[in-house]
Amino acid sequence: MTDRVRSSVRALVLAAVGGLLASALPARVPPKVTRAVLPPIASTDGPPLSVDALRGKIVLINFWASWCGPCRKELPSLDRLAAKRSDLIVIAASVDADHDDGVRAFAGRYPHLRLGFSALPAVQRFGALGMPYSVVLDRTGREKARVPRALVWDGPDGAALLSRAR
Repeated sequence: MTDRVRSSVRALVLAAVGGLLASALPARVPPKVTRAVLPPIASTDGPPLSVDALRGKIVLINFWASWCGPCRKELPSLDRLAAKRSDLIVIAASVDADHDDGVRAFAGRYPHLRLGFSALPAVQRFGALGMPYSVVLDRTGREKARVPRALVWDGPDGAALLSRAR
């Protein structure tokens, strides 16, 4: 077994176990509202995405992976949400070890989302037990909610969470 395959298998097992644990957890509101310190997120052309550059908009960052079934089911609702809301930026940050896997899974399917890339270990240190894992930031870049599971973002649960970021 190659290191890449071993790493992918380990990530899949961690995501599956974490997903089972996280699916029972409610969305979390940080106890203290502070400026978000996110895991590094690279854009498709390489430079890191900056939360400061996105000030003035509500930002939803969704960490996902091409091998994650719940992630693939969640992405269309994120795209529909982003299409409806001009005050919202949705970043879909792939945690695939090989960025090409994330690009292929995303390729032309979600025109209203910004594709980014992050490292799974960094996202796990940030608090993710599994994938998908989302973070909502208000217009000043302050964290308003973390969602440790898949959600229908263009439905009532998504609207309730986003209302915290007005």
